Amino acid sequence: MTPKKVLDSFLKKKIDKKNLKNLSKLNLIFDGFIDSLDIVTISHILKKKFKIDIEINEKNIKVFNSYKKLLEKIDEK
Repeated sequence: MTPKKVLDSFLKKKIDKKNLKNLSKLNLIFDGFIDSLDIVTISHILKKKFKIDIEINEKNIKVFNSYKKLLEKIDEK
């Protein structure tokens, strides 16, 4: 399973089908689809399964606002 598939699977549980189609346009945090615990969970899953370490700090929190930015950060690692 790829990091993208793991992320997609996690987000499918959090976001309804209607919004899932517009995932790239959503602000995941501001629109209330993910919260701080979800950020920690996503970061932990990526680190544990793929050794992708996304530090949780002020700079990287912005990455979790956007599905696209999050995928870019994953690809960067």
